[in-house]
Order: sequence, then C-alpha cells, then structure tokens
Amino acid sequence: MKKYKFAEYKLSKDILKAIDLLGFRIPTEVQEQVIPLVLDNKDVLVKSQTGSGKTASFAIPICELINWEDNAPQALILTPTRELAIQVQEDVFNIGRFKRIKVPVLYGRTTIAKQVKELKQKTHIVVGTPGRVMDHIVRGSLNTDEIKYLVIDEADEMLNMGFLDEVENIIDKLPENRITLLFSATLPNWIVSIAKTYMKDPVRINIESQSKSIVADNIKQGHYVVEDSDKLSLLKNVTVIENPN
Repeated sequence: MKKYKFAEYKLSKDILKAIDLLGFRIPTEVQEQVIPLVLDNKDVLVKSQTGSGKTASFAIPICELINWEDNAPQALILTPTRELAIQVQEDVFNIGRFKRIKVPVLYGRTTIAKQVKELKQKTHIVVGTPGRVMDHIVRGSLNTDEIKYLVIDEADEMLNMGFLDEVENIIDKLPENRITLLFSATLPNWIVSIAKTYMKDPVRINIESQSKSIVADNIKQGHYVVEDSDKLSLLKNVTVIENPN
C-alpha cells in the first residue's frame, strides 16, 4: 500500500504547518483511510484502538473544513470522560492553531458559568462529555443549529458507561444534514445498530491491531520494579522529574 504524506491531501498551509510542528510526517493507517473520506463529507464508522492516531484522523479534516468566519459551533466531539475531552481538545486546538480555531471543552465537576461565558465568544469546535454538553443545550448556551460534524469518540466505552440516552438526546438536537463519525475499539451489534439509525451509509473501516497493545512509534515505554508501599512516593518523584504536561 502506498504511504501518503500529509501534503498529498487537500489541506491548507495553516493545517500543514501545524501538523508539521507536531511531528506528524506520514499518516497512520487510520489517518490514511479516514482523512480523505471526511474531506469528502462521508459518514465513517471506524473500529480502531487507542494509540492508532484516530484523534488526528478526524481533527485534521474537520479543522480544514471549518469556516473561521462563522460564529456558531460547526463541529461537536463527544467523549466518555473529562480526561479524554481535555486531551482531544488540546489535540484539536494544536492542529487548528494557525487557523485560530476556537475549541472550548465542556465537562462536569467544574463551574458551568465559565463554560457559558466561553461559549458566548466565537466558537468553532466543541469538545465535551455527554452530560455537560446536554446541560448546555438545555440551558441554551450551546447553539447546535450550525453543527455540520458530529464525532462520537470511544463509542463502546461511552455506551458502556450508560451515556446512550444522553447521546441520543444530543443527536436529536443536531441538524439532520450533518456528517457523523463514530470511533470505537470494538463494534458490537448494538453500536452497529446505532450507526444504522443515526448515520447515512457510513463507510466502515477496520484497523486491525498488530498486537494486544498499539503504541505509537514516538512513545517510549519504561517501568520500575517497586514495593507496593513505595508506589506513591515513586510516582511523585517521577512526576517531578518528568514534569509531564
């Protein structure tokens, strides 16, 4: 299979500059398959493990397609946890930084007033957990009238956590004429059923794992052998030394 470079896609200089600074050189398998489909406005149903580069596979084309002039949110990305929401928001922001794309993140266990204030400003892409996103829709602080792209990330995990009703309620508030992208590590029948209900002839992509754990080439792994009683102190020391973002 031919390995594409990002420059071979129909991407603007702003997006290419951002992904180059992020160290992206050759698309991963999921990126190679998903990016051109999203750029072509196709619904996509993807089976792919964490670590395969799936976030960039939808963030790159969505950032490319966003119209900066529009004030209302144009894309909504749903994630099962606040941790993943924060991570995805950061990735989307970095990819869209030179287009000055605004990406608020919405999740619970934090003040809603600050999020309302942020949503009143120019907003292009919204990332959030189902519960908090629905809160904002009900309050009227999240305008969904112009949503053109919906991403359901880690769908199996989200639905395992009991968010099915909330996800369906959110979808019902979105325009029918939209592009829907669903990503999941597994595709049980009930997720396929959801796809049939809410997606338009989705292209199915199955990224097979090369091993039980997919790890990007640029991620280094290591471990420490330590007694249980010393784990917390070691963790603190490693955090100080590594100073992770």
